[in-house]
Amino acid sequence: MTKYPHDDDERLVEFLRQHRPSVPPAAPNLEQQILLGASSHMRHQGRRQLWFVPPTIVAGLLMTWGGYRILSPSSPSVDTASLETFLVNNWDGVVGDTSVAPQSDTAEADWLSLANSKD
Repeated sequence: MTKYPHDDDERLVEFLRQHRPSVPPAAPNLEQQILLGASSHMRHQGRRQLWFVPPTIVAGLLMTWGGYRILSPSSPSVDTASLETFLVNNWDGVVGDTSVAPQSDTAEADWLSLANSKD
């Protein structure tokens, strides 16, 4: 490892000692000003944190509601009556029993008539 000459460092230190500025006098009530500033800063910081809470709650509720809406299954878009009719017709086509035709407009009455005709 190369050693650098220490003369340069000593000359810099001596230069800085000779040309350093004088220290300004301290204010007589500096400690009181610092304590007052710190206490007022703490009060303002507490108020800022209180303003942060309601938007955070609202954002959490919106994320929960949005996640629920995305993950929940949507309602079926098919009419249940037409789906039930399709299932009945398909069942009758598979089983081969097409002798009994539906007599009413309600699926419940059709099921009853089909159930009674099997006896």
